[in-house]
Amino acid sequence: MSNYLVKRDSTTGKIIYMEYDLEGYSFKPKNKSNKPYINVSNVTIYEREMIDNLLARKFQKKFDRLSQIIMNFLFQEDSDNDEGDFMILLDEVARLKSIVELKYQKFLSNQEYKDYIHKLDFLDTQLRQKIAMVSYKRNLEYQVEQGRSR
Repeated sequence: MSNYLVKRDSTTGKIIYMEYDLEGYSFKPKNKSNKPYINVSNVTIYEREMIDNLLARKFQKKFDRLSQIIMNFLFQEDSDNDEGDFMILLDEVARLKSIVELKYQKFLSNQEYKDYIHKLDFLDTQLRQKIAMVSYKRNLEYQVEQGRSR
């Protein structure tokens, strides 16, 4: 299926701009069955500003949820934390980063893309520092207990 954008002069009716095979951001909106609106199965947006705003909202929701979970884990008592929990959170950060790189990169402006990747790299770095601290404390406790048992 081909997509076209045609702009006409309102007074003369002549075509002043025409573009073929546009790349737009497509998504499937959530339909509420109890609303008397038109059911839409697929929406494609071609305007750059609208795409940036839509993807910013989508990313921000996912990022806020993930960062809240990570902050809860980072500021918990160290004895309660397991390295496996942090690894799961690292996987979630990597998953969100891959979504931004693979799905959103071609639709985002370069600055927006860099900002998203920078935010995710910050979370990744914080998690890796916490994992290193937890494993160091566990190794230190293990060495102290080994020294006492001799």
